[in-house]
Amino acid sequence: MCFESREVVLRDGRRALLRSFRQEDLPGWCEMLRACSPESIWRRFEVHSVDPLLARAGELCCCDPENEVIIVAELEGRIVGESRLCVIPGQGAAEFCVLVADPWQGLGLGGRLTQAALEVARAVGVRRVLVEVVPENVRIIGFLSKRGFRFRRGPDGHIFFGEKSL
Repeated sequence: MCFESREVVLRDGRRALLRSFRQEDLPGWCEMLRACSPESIWRRFEVHSVDPLLARAGELCCCDPENEVIIVAELEGRIVGESRLCVIPGQGAAEFCVLVADPWQGLGLGGRLTQAALEVARAVGVRRVLVEVVPENVRIIGFLSKRGFRFRRGPDGHIFFGEKSL
């Protein structure tokens, strides 16, 4: 899947570049994770430490270009956020996630990264975008609800499942 790079203006007037992840971005992606609080790491990856993620960074950032795209937000030469879209072949659906490192939250990057991923989803014929969220992540649940995602609690109550129809 392809994403065409674009510059976006943030709430504070600075400009960020949204673009596809490249393998040479791996060190910058790791730095982005190190800038995340333990709470942000838990809410996105459901692990309590960044260490296991850093140990698997190469694997986590290796995607199938036909079915996956990682869009990064680059600000002042640093990777500060990402969104991911992983198409589920044959189902007209894709899984989605977004992360902005703590120092750069509140600038509008999450919304821009989400919008970019949804545009890619539409372009490749995805009809449903799916998310899984831990219930305590009320911030992302509210954020995605405002963008048309509908949530339901999973059978065990430990995960919320969200869906947006395109």
